[in-house]
Amino acid sequence: MSDRSFTIPTHEISHPQWQIPADLTPLVPDVVHVWRASACQPPQVLDQLMQTLSADEQERVGRLRFDHLRCRAIASRGILRSILASYLNCNPEVIKFQYGTQGKPSIDASSLPNLEFNLSHSEDLIVCAIALQPIGIDVEFFREMTDCDQLIKRYFSMQEQAMLNTLSVEAKQQAFFHYWTGKEAMLKAAGLGIGDLKKVELNPVGKRVQLFSIAGCDQFVASWHLHSFEPQPNYLANIAIESPTNQLRYWQW
Repeated sequence: MSDRSFTIPTHEISHPQWQIPADLTPLVPDVVHVWRASACQPPQVLDQLMQTLSADEQERVGRLRFDHLRCRAIASRGILRSILASYLNCNPEVIKFQYGTQGKPSIDASSLPNLEFNLSHSEDLIVCAIALQPIGIDVEFFREMTDCDQLIKRYFSMQEQAMLNTLSVEAKQQAFFHYWTGKEAMLKAAGLGIGDLKKVELNPVGKRVQLFSIAGCDQFVASWHLHSFEPQPNYLANIAIESPTNQLRYWQW
């Protein structure tokens, strides 16, 4: 793994300013709240987060073999509960999750009936998107990849492959993460599984990558958009939102 920083010069990426939760504004339609958190939390914080998890969540965490994976799992799930509780005005431990056929979580939020959320994590970074509409988010840590060509051939359309194969090795790896996070964000917004990555086809439009097609969800093409941002150096995230005019607010947990 390389320690050098990556850039994606051919694509447009925002570099947001992160606000502290003390300034948290109410969640309203057409506004998306994006949260950033570290999965590396002190032991006392992890202990507190563990206490907010449900019995089945604690059981799943307990089955993980390695300490660093257990810590990340506690942090991501506990921090998600903490974030949601700030909108629902409740204690984190009382939140009950439901799961769709492809595993997408939701909650029964009577106080905010349209509340939607999506979480992603990579290495030690957690990102979470909260909105009053369906939304998807994905984050990846930039790293040197030896299987980039194999993944492109397996999960990318013929048109995407043709475009990426015109790039240099370094540019192809950079573009790969841009496309991968966009595909994952769209699938998560649609409630589909990662196995459907090839169903999502993206297309470069200027310096942006936008949805070209998604098999079985034709209604997404006209109205859904991708927003790329750098949550911190060496990471790339993509948000799938239904309107390009949505305002984005960024919060640090």
